Parts: sequence; C-alpha cells; structure tokens
Amino acid sequence: MSIIRKEPLLQRQYLDMFYGLKQDYDIRKSVEELGFIPKSSKQALEDALHYLKTDWIDK
Repeated sequence: MSIIRKEPLLQRQYLDMFYGLKQDYDIRKSVEELGFIPKSSKQALEDALHYLKTDWIDK
C-alpha cells in the first residue's frame, strides 16, 4: 500500500543508475564558516520518514 497513493518522483530505473556511485564531498568550509552540523545518516532518514508520514501528505 502506498503512503500517498501517487506515482513516485524517483523511479527504480533512476535509482539503479546511481546505485554504487561514489561521490565524496568536503563540507569542511560549511562547518567552519557557517557552523553547519550535519545529522547522522540514521537521524536524517528518521526525520525524512517522519516528514513523509505526517507533513508531506497534507501539502
């Protein structure tokens, strides 16, 4: 059962295209100059799922 009953914006074929693609980014400047503190991957995923379950459906 779909959460929002809509076709996904990202389809499986596009995910497959980027799977395993290694992209490294240096965020040091953002941390040093802007005080950016990135979330852990786990926390980012939990926040995204919470948003999709609650806020996104209403928009």
